[in-house]
Amino acid sequence: MLESVRQYFQDWSDACEYANECAPDLSFLGNGEPFTALLFIAAACYLAWAVNEARIQRRGAARPAASTQPANELKAVVAQMQQAQAAPEKLAA
Repeated sequence: MLESVRQYFQDWSDACEYANECAPDLSFLGNGEPFTALLFIAAACYLAWAVNEARIQRRGAARPAASTQPANELKAVVAQMQQAQAAPEKLAA
């Protein structure tokens, strides 16, 4: 068994030197060109999404108290606006 593996690598090395191309033969993967490209794009998008989600989670865990303060300020502004709109003006007839 080991002799056949050694012979395979020796043949591959000889062919590599002869052809001046030392890339491994990946022809067994098939030529599913549009699908492999789409799969690569999907994997890259998922990786970018996962990294962004992890950063958002870390940033949110670092400042939990700071995120509630602007919400309270906005609630106070909304309450003032609702009080100003509560008294409708009467129009002269």
